[in-house]
Amino acid sequence: EKGTWKIKEKYIAKKEVMVVRNPETGKGTVYVKVADFLGPEWVEKQALTEEQIVEVAQVGAKIEEHYGWPQDIEWAYDKDDGKLYIVQSRPITTLKEEVKTEEAEMTEEMKVLLKGLGASPGIGAGKVVIIFEADEIDKVKEGDILVTTMTNPDMVPAMKRASAIVTDEGGRTCHAAIVSRELGIPAVVGTKEATKVLKDGMLVTVDGTKGVVFEGIVKKLVEKEKEEEAKAKVIGGGAPLLTATEIKVNVSMPEIAERAAATGADGVGLLRAEHMILGIGQHPIKYIRDGKEEELIEKLMEGIRTVAEAFYPRRVWYRTLDAPTDEFRNLPGGEEEPEEANPMLGWRGIRRGLDQKELLRTEFKAIKRLVDEGFTNIGVMLPLVSHVEQLREAKRIAREVGLEPQKDIEFGVMIEVPAAALIIEELAKEGIDFISFGTNDLTQYTLAVDRNNELVAKLYDETHPAVMKLIEYVIEVSKKYGFETSICGQAGSDPKMARKLVRLGIDSISANPDAVELIRKVVYQEEQKMMLEAARRALRE
Repeated sequence: EKGTWKIKEKYIAKKEVMVVRNPETGKGTVYVKVADFLGPEWVEKQALTEEQIVEVAQVGAKIEEHYGWPQDIEWAYDKDDGKLYIVQSRPITTLKEEVKTEEAEMTEEMKVLLKGLGASPGIGAGKVVIIFEADEIDKVKEGDILVTTMTNPDMVPAMKRASAIVTDEGGRTCHAAIVSRELGIPAVVGTKEATKVLKDGMLVTVDGTKGVVFEGIVKKLVEKEKEEEAKAKVIGGGAPLLTATEIKVNVSMPEIAERAAATGADGVGLLRAEHMILGIGQHPIKYIRDGKEEELIEKLMEGIRTVAEAFYPRRVWYRTLDAPTDEFRNLPGGEEEPEEANPMLGWRGIRRGLDQKELLRTEFKAIKRLVDEGFTNIGVMLPLVSHVEQLREAKRIAREVGLEPQKDIEFGVMIEVPAAALIIEELAKEGIDFISFGTNDLTQYTLAVDRNNELVAKLYDETHPAVMKLIEYVIEVSKKYGFETSICGQAGSDPKMARKLVRLGIDSISANPDAVELIRKVVYQEEQKMMLEAARRALRE
């Protein structure tokens, strides 16, 4: 409790593994089992003293006060000197600014059932419905709490009906987190045991800001949420700040186009194809081979048109299909999908698009027709490019349907694979209008870290020097060849990364809808600083 610093609640987690200095070399770290290293009693024993808990809270409050925004703080106690060290602090971007300093008061009747990561802010309350497969989504009715191991694109119709989402697995960049934020639905991910602890029919309240699931309908939280929503509608945001760096928005589903456009974003830095294509409820290749290509083209046109119209004349960059094989396999007609050991490193993105040209051709046909309708604000970007030949072949297929890259539409590539960053000059010579950094994949491919694996997730860092060097190199090359640079990964919603990117000279930053306003403020402040610094240098000279 702020002010009195009284500890109101404690949650002691199981500690199965720990990181220690390598005992053999004295350098670096290794993972060891807590039971073996400290003794079995430490697995469920309180790790911090009462005094240390209070000290962490007091220091955290000072840091929050200093920055004027809630912080995600990493800290550590040194076992030798007993001192508290702050390792890192960065703003939390998923909180509503109006409620940033307010917290719902915990009371005795608010029984905590689960804790996880708060992936999408807000409060949701309702009846629990547990599903494991996409063919169960009809069980989820309007206002239910969807509980599952991990969501996938096939579950999006059910996610739209849910008042909140809770998963066993996942981190802040997983499918459930990304889609929930765009839909504005509260979500708690990575609880480990939601599908075991919760039961069908239970009434629960989900706090997507704090990452907590409470037993029953907590009226005070639900009512508070309604009050805040009403306030937000009345207050409004005013005219957006003007920045040299464009602030764009990521859009996964056409249904949120109006909401995304209302953020005042300068365009769409990423329009995902997955939900539009997988939303047909059947494997797209089967759809085409069954003679339904025209229907698929119409569905794609409808989805893309909705977004392009909402933002016109602001630009909308459409990313061609990038669904891994495990997401296709669950669809009717997906029985022949290959079983891959690691789908994220497998048959996806442009590599699949060039193997199954009929689907890529269908996407280009839809865009061609929209351009003919007058939607000249649409651009295309290719995912998971790692070879110049992939860009060349994709352009050839576009021309086959009468779509001339870099003339009829802007044509670009995603920089998600380190190889793409390292051959950026060759890609530029082949001809591109823009690139966009897909930092979710670029980070995990550069660091060899699965971002959804909780054992190594702490090593996942978009600002790692290796990742930043790749980004910096591509931006440098862009100035030489004249193509635009942007970012559309989760890092684009991180103020710390936004400041670094502005300093590097990126042309635009595409953020999640809930982070657009904050990122614009951060970019504006950083640009003002840079102008002042330049003015001071000029005076000194």
